[in-house]
Amino acid sequence: MTLALGRHLLQSTLFALIVGLLALCLRRRGAATRHMMWLIAVAKFVLPATLLSLLGSSLAELLPSNHISASVPAVLSRWITFQAISEPSKLTNIGGPDLLILIWLLGCAVMFIVWLPRLWASLNPSGSPEGPQQESFLRLKQRIGLRREVKLRFSDSVGEPVLAGLRKPTVMIPTGLSGSLSSAELESVILHELAHAERRDNWTAAFAHAVTCIFWFYPLLWWIENRLHRERELACDEMVVRYGASPEDYVAGILKVCRFQLSGDVAGISGACGSNLKNRMEAIMSFSAERPLLRAPRALLGSLVAAVALVPLLVGFLAAPNSYGQAAKEGDQRTNRPKAENPITCLRASVAYPEGTVIQEADLPEQMCARVLNSPDPKNPEAPPTYHGQWIRTSKAIRERSLTVVHLTAPPPSSCSPKPPTQEDLCTCGDGVGFSHGALVNSAKGPLQLRCDHGNWVQTATPNVERK
Repeated sequence: MTLALGRHLLQSTLFALIVGLLALCLRRRGAATRHMMWLIAVAKFVLPATLLSLLGSSLAELLPSNHISASVPAVLSRWITFQAISEPSKLTNIGGPDLLILIWLLGCAVMFIVWLPRLWASLNPSGSPEGPQQESFLRLKQRIGLRREVKLRFSDSVGEPVLAGLRKPTVMIPTGLSGSLSSAELESVILHELAHAERRDNWTAAFAHAVTCIFWFYPLLWWIENRLHRERELACDEMVVRYGASPEDYVAGILKVCRFQLSGDVAGISGACGSNLKNRMEAIMSFSAERPLLRAPRALLGSLVAAVALVPLLVGFLAAPNSYGQAAKEGDQRTNRPKAENPITCLRASVAYPEGTVIQEADLPEQMCARVLNSPDPKNPEAPPTYHGQWIRTSKAIRERSLTVVHLTAPPPSSCSPKPPTQEDLCTCGDGVGFSHGALVNSAKGPLQLRCDHGNWVQTATPNVERK
């Protein structure tokens, strides 16, 4: 699990670096686009490519066996799918990975225990808006095109205007703040919070922080969350100016709010202050309601989403036929041995595997299809040598030089009931599937395994492996 987690973090980190380069190239575009790109990068951390690939394989198994399939580049398949190392790590013997996972889970628990009470804490509204204030608030909602139910309340427990709540968002205004701001300044500040509600920033902020709590030990996610905060505030600033607020009034209102009282940010509660205030002021003054807002092509965001979810799913779907050991075609291209007129193959569950294929079936020992010299014909000693395919146990060196490795997680049959052979030198199970000499299977009638010995099943000293 530790190796799989490391591989997943590496994949997610490389994807985040690509997003970072794209965001740098789009720095003159709208902040909403960059915010969405960083949000996709966060989502990559909770969508492991290996799990999506397995889901694609499961979907492929639900279709008929003759469903459309295509070859998947080996490099892409190996990068997306993760095959666990067959030899146990030395750390497993001393409990190293188990201790690391325990520390990880304890850290997650602490992070959520600290964050969730602050997220769900009541802000204790102390008053409702009067008639003119409520009418102004409804007018601002119509201006920004907000159709969600959002309420306006005054509170003594907040130091700045905030949008609180996930299911029922409420704009909370500090009691007494309206006396410190002009009407235009107050409207622009409230419009900022309504922009958060329109964009559903409380949900995205809570999602990003939840992922950060899960991977609390990874500094990159903390940095990405900070970038999300900055882009989120800039996106709302752009909306405020675009919907008619004067940049001068808006900047003056934010400065007065920040002087009124500074407070810490809580992920899932959106406020008006914070996020590098000086740079925000400069950006707001450079905005123009008449200048068109440059957005990134939707195809770019669609490509990022496809890279996160659709590509691993498609790779698993297309590679599904290989999960039960359909013959790979790479062997003849990687070996210097000349092709024989009759290629050497070995049978396993009536599937022919080419020479050099290594089979890893659940927890059974690895087996390799090898070329074995037939005994010479005494009647014709000058005849050219002939060969046959045979399953042999593999060593580490042989496995590293193997042409193809096929992993069978639940191959048919799961156990074998011996049956008289139907072909010479082939062993047969009760359901009619055939195996070449040397093949290992679990016995359906005893605690031992069976090995194919020139058409006859013989018991081995290896205990039967129980499949989970």
